[in-house]
Amino acid sequence: MALSISSVVADAGSLHCVQTAASNTPDVLKGSAGNIFKVEIVNENAYAVYLKFWDTTGAVTPGGGGAANEPDWVLMCPASSTRAYSCPSGSAFGTGLKVACLTTPGTAGNVSPASTVSYRILIG
Repeated sequence: MALSISSVVADAGSLHCVQTAASNTPDVLKGSAGNIFKVEIVNENAYAVYLKFWDTTGAVTPGGGGAANEPDWVLMCPASSTRAYSCPSGSAFGTGLKVACLTTPGTAGNVSPASTVSYRILIG
């Protein structure tokens, strides 16, 4: 896994988060409230993948059952493609932000993609 988080020079307080090997292990992108502005997912698999987001600073077990493990947002990226999502006004999260990539839609599933999935997320 190669997660990097860097400040956006032109916009104080914003972070550019890049993961070049997304998996079922949740990445901690931010430990406080903020907004999601843009998400880009690059999927090299022959099947769709799902980037799942949790508004929490607590422990998360993807597909683990119970309300604490259910993602707050799920974004799909089709097979062998790139998908971008944009929210110019920002989609707010109140506590913190964690992200994992899985092969199952919805709240179930805990399997990592077999081939590379990368993402870039702009948060504030």
